[in-house]
Amino acid sequence: MAARITQALIALLVLTPASALAQDQRPNTVPPETCPAKTPPPAGMEAWSQPAPLAAALAETGLDQAALKPGHAVAARFAPVAQVKYRVPPEKADGPATYGGLYRLTITEPGVYRVASSAAPWMDVFAPGSTAPTRSAHFGHGPACTGIGKMVEFALQPGDYLLQFSESLTADPEIMVVKTGG
Repeated sequence: MAARITQALIALLVLTPASALAQDQRPNTVPPETCPAKTPPPAGMEAWSQPAPLAAALAETGLDQAALKPGHAVAARFAPVAQVKYRVPPEKADGPATYGGLYRLTITEPGVYRVASSAAPWMDVFAPGSTAPTRSAHFGHGPACTGIGKMVEFALQPGDYLLQFSESLTADPEIMVVKTGG
């Protein structure tokens, strides 16, 4: 009996395309959801359902046209990562055919801010003038069936921050920043 199970497992591995196995191991994939209906976003994220289009900047010189505002959702437009001039090379930006971009985020009140995305891109947040990414306070998946694939929280002080996105499998994720705590 054990020999048959072993043979069946070997056959399954041999017959499974390598690309399917590799895709499951990618760090920025969001598991597919099987939802009978879309669930409303969490409290404080109601604007998630009405994103406004906003293209990402390809370099910091374009950040005036790519500003995120807490409480507002955007339908982002990323570019291939090879076209983006990052302040610091992202820790995760080496995937083939992935997308990314830059956004400015102005914080006026100190607190914990959540950056949510429908995809699961790598996110780096830089304090004004810094070349070291801000450490995240918490990260995880979004609530099931909301369309939120990834949420990362950062403790931020007032100032203009640089958000670097990379390693996204889609060029057009939704993004939203909300204040979650003081």
